[in-house]
This record gives sequence, structure tokens and C-alpha cells, in this order.
Amino acid sequence: MKQVTRTFLRNEDWKYILVRHNKKDYWTLPGGHIEEWEDIYKAIKREIKEELNLEIKILWPKLWLNIDNIKERPAPICTYKLDFEYEKGKKVKKLEYIFLSEIKSWNIKIQDDEIEEYRFFTKDEILNLENTFFQFKEILRRI
Repeated sequence: MKQVTRTFLRNEDWKYILVRHNKKDYWTLPGGHIEEWEDIYKAIKREIKEELNLEIKILWPKLWLNIDNIKERPAPICTYKLDFEYEKGKKVKKLEYIFLSEIKSWNIKIQDDEIEEYRFFTKDEILNLENTFFQFKEILRRI
């Protein structure tokens, strides 16, 4: 099963960046596949750096444990499995980890061989988009 990590990545105006991949007609959260050698945190930071040349800070939630020798990290805001079949009969199984993040550094430069364009959207704009995935809208409603 492929593992994927994505993030709702917001700017200081609380707008979220969505990307449109080359030859695709829908908007999606930035992120990508987790390599065998990576944990989910390294993967999301690497993917955002590769796709958009941005440094991010992963936000919430934490339990705020205060235990010696334990470094707590923010958990994904959602984790789910996808199991579907493309129109051409290709079956896909994925486990997706969704984070909430904010931009730490500003120097956007898209990865031309993968990303066609990016745009910042308000929460309401995303909820009203027709060409994005329903699961992202459902997650965003709860943020």
C-alpha cells in the first residue's frame, strides 16, 4: 500500500495553498509519497520543499507531555485509507496522512516538472470548489 502525506498549508492571512499537477484538472493539497527511508514528518517537509521551495512548521495537535527523553511531535489531523479503481481499471490503495502547517519561509518556486500552478484559497473558496476532492473539504470543515 502506498503511503502519502499532504498538508493544509496556510499563510499569515489564513489562506491555504492548493496545487494543480501537470496534466490534471483538479486542485489538491501539496504533498506526496513517503519514501521507504522516511517518516511522515521528513516526507511532508521534503515534498513541500521539492514542490514549492517552502519551509513549513507542522501545527497541532499535541498532548503536551512532559516526560524525560520523549520528544512529542504534532500528530496528523487526519489519517485515512483510499481504495479505488481508476476509469481505466487501475486499482489504487493508499494510506494518507494529512497535516496542518504554516509557511515558515517565503520563496515560492514551483517544481516545473510536477506542478502546473499553485494558488491560495480561503476556506470558503475551497469548500465551494468543484474540482477538488471531497475528503479535503470534509477535513477543512473541521479545522
